[in-house]
Amino acid sequence: MRIFNGLETVPAFSQNTTVAIGSFDGVHLGHQALIKKAADDARANGRPLVVLTFDRHPAELLRPETAPRHITTSSQRAELIDFLGVDNLVIARFDDELAEMDREVFLKHVLKSTLSAAAIVEGRDFCFGRNRAGDVHYLEANQRNLSYVVEALDPVEVDSVAVSSSRIRERIGQGDIASAEKLLGHPYLFEGRVIKGQQLGRKLGYPTANLSSVERQIVPADGIYAVMVQLEDGRVFGGACSIGSRPTVADAGRSIEVYLFGFEGDLYDSKIEVRFVKRLRSEEKFETLVALKMQIDADVEMAKNCLNAWVGWQPLASR
Repeated sequence: MRIFNGLETVPAFSQNTTVAIGSFDGVHLGHQALIKKAADDARANGRPLVVLTFDRHPAELLRPETAPRHITTSSQRAELIDFLGVDNLVIARFDDELAEMDREVFLKHVLKSTLSAAAIVEGRDFCFGRNRAGDVHYLEANQRNLSYVVEALDPVEVDSVAVSSSRIRERIGQGDIASAEKLLGHPYLFEGRVIKGQQLGRKLGYPTANLSSVERQIVPADGIYAVMVQLEDGRVFGGACSIGSRPTVADAGRSIEVYLFGFEGDLYDSKIEVRFVKRLRSEEKFETLVALKMQIDADVEMAKNCLNAWVGWQPLASR
């Protein structure tokens, strides 16, 4: 799959294309259905498939104080889209120029002139152009004059629930990872960089990797989780993860900490991916560090038992 960062980097296509357009955060079951529909059209008509997306959620520019956090990082999103057999991924920069672009200009310049779209596939609620003035009806009204066809897909439902990125964020934020993954159709993986911490875990006999989010990725609800972790070198470890404010230790601050079973070595400044297998309990405050240590002992055993009963690790794009 060829990846183009910025519309200005897209070369002139020698033939017409089929374009799937959307934010695709999470590349959930609805996104997968849309891209697969576009892929079917591209194959049936002998055209290259182009997926057009954006480098950030529009709200990060227009309403940064309420902008949602990402489900997938940019690299995860690209990996999942590639797994669907896409020929070209175009990541447009959502800047002031694009936000203020008239819907007619977006259609004629971006979709037709730059991407050579002969077919456009999108979700029925997708909007584009200044003030979100461009929608499915606008595309349908112009398809004859501009020589393209448009197909809009309704939301995919799972157990009578419409799949959406906002609903998945809600489930992750509640710590209901299994429900979120059911809507995603693949694992949710948190990508973090290992940073220097206060080494509180080491003092309690459990050296942990302290994580900082690589991108603006959503973090599950506070609590203790059984996790599987993949290191940069591809090695996979089971572990236990604590998310929260560490209330037992005064002024400890918020953290995401992972204790890896059987790992020895230095992970500082490396990136790791964490899969949250099961939420074991909520965060608690203990009266003493001895009581906290006893609970950590129990948490580690619970996490090991959980992982022993769980079907093993599967990479991000294998589902």
